[in-house]
Amino acid sequence: MRLSTLTTTLATASLATARIIGIQIPSTLSPNASFPLTLLTEGYIQSVADVAVAWGFSAAPGYPYSLGPFTESAYLGPDKSNTRENITLNANAPAQLQNWMGQDVVLSASLMSLYGASGGPTVTNFNATFKVVEGTWTDMTESEGFFTGTSVDCPRA
Repeated sequence: MRLSTLTTTLATASLATARIIGIQIPSTLSPNASFPLTLLTEGYIQSVADVAVAWGFSAAPGYPYSLGPFTESAYLGPDKSNTRENITLNANAPAQLQNWMGQDVVLSASLMSLYGASGGPTVTNFNATFKVVEGTWTDMTESEGFFTGTSVDCPRA
């Protein structure tokens, strides 16, 4: 009986832990338009308290280890942490995207999180590329992979 109670407890605990693994944005954006910035999640082996996310825009291919100009941010906190449900934020494309009309632009995002019972701090970075257009968006694009740490910790490509 103890084994089944332990198994049930461990199974329930594993469902209650998650982390953010990427971002999803429209594949095209217009200057001055609002758009959904979705933080993609997955189950994880320990709890993760996500503190905040900041993002910015730069002409492709972007700049390593930086958000670029035109930054925004959002507090995540306990209500938007440690959940397997994707988290969608309302973001705004800056008016300055007009200068990059028809070009590829990189949205870079940095996520500050506290991992595990000890609250180990991390910064995880994501990039997704979109095209600047007039009009509305229809398709979505996602970041591929991510890196955690600082520019000192991560090898340059």
